Amino acid sequence: MRGKRKILIIITGVLVVVIASAIILILTNIDSIIKAAIEQYGAEATKTAVRVSSVKIHLTSGEGAIAGLTVANPHGFSSPYVFRLGKIRARIDTRTITSNPIVIDEIRIAAPQVTYEMNAAGSSNISLLKQNLQALTAGKPKKTGEEKKNKGKEKKIIIKKFTIESGGVDVRIAALGDKTQTVTLRRIELTNIGAGGGATPSQVSRQVLSALADEVGRSVQSLVKKNAEKGVEKAIKRLLSKPR
Repeated sequence: MRGKRKILIIITGVLVVVIASAIILILTNIDSIIKAAIEQYGAEATKTAVRVSSVKIHLTSGEGAIAGLTVANPHGFSSPYVFRLGKIRARIDTRTITSNPIVIDEIRIAAPQVTYEMNAAGSSNISLLKQNLQALTAGKPKKTGEEKKNKGKEKKIIIKKFTIESGGVDVRIAALGDKTQTVTLRRIELTNIGAGGGATPSQVSRQVLSALADEVGRSVQSLVKKNAEKGVEKAIKRLLSKPR
């Protein structure tokens, strides 16, 4: 009996060491894990390469910073990036780190730079990117029971406040001479993303990037309208300046 108890104690001790080692491994590599997750889920949402230079998370305070996040341009467009996001700061509710969903109190992106390109055929990189985002959930085959079971275990997120500010858009439109013009990106604020049961990383990526794409579209429309008005004004001036 004592022998069995001794074996049980040894097995329990080994399990504790294994579990503790796993927790330490996750906590000490949390930055690289988050970096890999952003690149993976971002690429799934956009169907282009997503890269992150660095991630720094302070688990004790729940504060974190992400630097150098870029989203590559879809195939067929000249600029290397469609989005280059500036400094990203986040504040996580540390009480939910081991929960599902994880609650993020705030994410703030400062000074993002967006490149908008429209080719001679009238196709733009932003519209193509938006199509990729919409196709993420459309037309997916029905999941098997096992897949549904695994899906239920997938980590979900709630973001209480998401802000993008002080951004700019570099616009290149073939019909306007393919000359780069820069416009200001208006402030974007989203609240309660994934409210309720939470949203998957792919769903969050789609919602945030769709909102950004919509705002970029509005900025570009404003620029096109301004260019059209200038063109009409120049035409009128030329007409009035002609000798009668």
